Amino acid sequence: MIRCALKTLGATLALGAMLAVPLVAAGASFAPSKAKVYVAGRQVTFEHLAIAYNDPVAPANDSGVREMLELVQASITWQPGTRFAVITRADGALITLTVGSAALSIGGTPAAMPFAPFYRDDDLYVPLIPLAKALQLGVRGFAGGYVFVPQVLTITPHSDGRRTVVAMTTSAPAAYRASYDSHAGVLRVIFPGFGTDAQGTQHTSGEAASINVSENGPPGFPTTTVAIAVRHGVKFAAHRASGAPEIDAVLAASEMALHLDDGTHAVGHVTPTNASTPPVATATPSARTLATGAPLQPPTPASKTPAPTQAPVTPAPTRPPVTPAPATTVPEPAPGTATPGMVVQPESTDNGATTPSPAPQQIRITAINLAEIPGGGTRLTLTMSGGPVSFEWHRLDDPDNRFWLDIKGVTLAGPSQTLTSALPFVRDIHVSQFALDPEPVVRITISPTQPIDVNIGPVAQSTDQMGVEIEAQPPASDAPKAGVGTVAWVNNATPPPTRTPTQRDLVVIDPGHGGNDPGAANSSYGLVESRLTLQIATRLRSDLQRLGWRVVMTRDGDYEVGDPNGDDAQELQARCDVANAAGARVFVSVHINSSVAHGLNGTTTYYWRPADRTFAQAVQNALVAADGIADDGVKRNNFYVIKHTDMPAVLVETAFLSNSSDAAQLTRPAFLDRLAQGIANGIMEFTGGPQAPL
Repeated sequence: MIRCALKTLGATLALGAMLAVPLVAAGASFAPSKAKVYVAGRQVTFEHLAIAYNDPVAPANDSGVREMLELVQASITWQPGTRFAVITRADGALITLTVGSAALSIGGTPAAMPFAPFYRDDDLYVPLIPLAKALQLGVRGFAGGYVFVPQVLTITPHSDGRRTVVAMTTSAPAAYRASYDSHAGVLRVIFPGFGTDAQGTQHTSGEAASINVSENGPPGFPTTTVAIAVRHGVKFAAHRASGAPEIDAVLAASEMALHLDDGTHAVGHVTPTNASTPPVATATPSARTLATGAPLQPPTPASKTPAPTQAPVTPAPTRPPVTPAPATTVPEPAPGTATPGMVVQPESTDNGATTPSPAPQQIRITAINLAEIPGGGTRLTLTMSGGPVSFEWHRLDDPDNRFWLDIKGVTLAGPSQTLTSALPFVRDIHVSQFALDPEPVVRITISPTQPIDVNIGPVAQSTDQMGVEIEAQPPASDAPKAGVGTVAWVNNATPPPTRTPTQRDLVVIDPGHGGNDPGAANSSYGLVESRLTLQIATRLRSDLQRLGWRVVMTRDGDYEVGDPNGDDAQELQARCDVANAAGARVFVSVHINSSVAHGLNGTTTYYWRPADRTFAQAVQNALVAADGIADDGVKRNNFYVIKHTDMPAVLVETAFLSNSSDAAQLTRPAFLDRLAQGIANGIMEFTGGPQAPL
């Protein structure tokens, strides 16, 4: 009774306060909207998005407004019933919106808006497009909604005789990469997901001869490239400015002059390399389906030599489940006993690419479980307090056969343990805190009695478990002796997609992998999956354009589509966002398969939604007819990129890199031409050809 009385009194006071502020004008158009809104490459869901005065609006306390601001590291302050809402921008500038005023203030300077913020019921509605512009975001509309794109705002060189600093300011903190082309003498700083109005070339003095700024890629997720022509003998490094969204490229003849003394934060040197030298790809252990029905998902790519992540190898047959062994649960430590971590800023080793390193999370292993699995193997399951986690592994040859797995940035929530298995091929498994400083590392040492094969990855249907599956069989003869990877957990909860493409003459092609994730490799033939998928996708684009289609590719070079520091889900969602923001008719993800079973070969097309099976079958039929290799069939799998796109979507495994016959074919340009033509024929068969946009 008392609680109800207080609530009624509060409502009365709020109503009294609002009577003094303007409401939406009588007769003005106001209607709820289902338009899609993308900010910084991510789709943002609003609770009460609406259209007023023909522009999108949303309440100041809407979760979508908060997420929109958080994506560009801004924040809002507003009290219900008041006339003002204040937004703090990433650079510290204050944006003030005032009820009844068709002008907002940016750092004290007024800027006009088409209409004023207004109250409706108890909510203060703010116009999103003027807000986005005040946040210095590019505004790009499409038939189904709106795209707000962070911007590279200014590129300003300064020379003082010792060095040249190229200051690149952005409207939001940027995840970027840098690489150096030693043949052309050009340092490129690349901002995925950022647009720019500063395109053009400026000639400079000092250590930089010229600076060229360009933008390319789809409008919803463009890429801005700052290409700096470096004079001979000049060294360079990248720095993130402290307290402001700014990246500084520093060029100097002396390495000592590369270090700035004004509070900037060095993120590592960009090492000049021969641009024609390919990076070396080292695969992690293969990811297979666990026989207990909880499959190991493929691990997320690490920042160095990653394993394939988007499409796992052919799964093993599912067998009846067995009763797992009891779990050994490690007790949680008392509050406040976690060891503080420290930020490590390594120098780049990935073909000259430099990206800022995020602070490692304090993650603990809270439970350890060793259980037998059907087929004579065993699985070690580690329950984590967070993620993602990165790891390194290496093995010794027969007769020693020991296997080490180092999990980085992780601590044990209890003492070291030595686990014994009832299976004769595993002597013991030792789990210990191998290091605490400068970075915590948990080491798992597997001591077998014979050669073993090990698979590492997240456990499916789990949001916090990492699995290490040990099998009583030797690894493949050409299996690597060491590797790295990352385990991340993907939340499969997703709202049902809106499947109404607005651009019926547009196809989005997704060349699998790229950048820090090269995918599968066959060293005998010199083949790397990320390069092959791009070659096939480029051919497919040309074929489709000749047929009258417009084509957008999620990448047209060797780079990540999303944030290079993001996890697996973020990277894959960025690919989906390109297609969803564009309103594409269909989506095709191109991959090359691989397996430890070298006899497997042929073409496979995957789909997820039952309605997409017809599309998958059309592509599969046309591919098999064109490429002349084995028909591995149409299969259903919940690969991320075909599950989170809004239009008909398929993932094509064109051939097997691990099969010598398929690999030999993949070295032939004519075979790649046939693969592209087959996919194009399948798209035409399914769609009937391009149609006018809605």
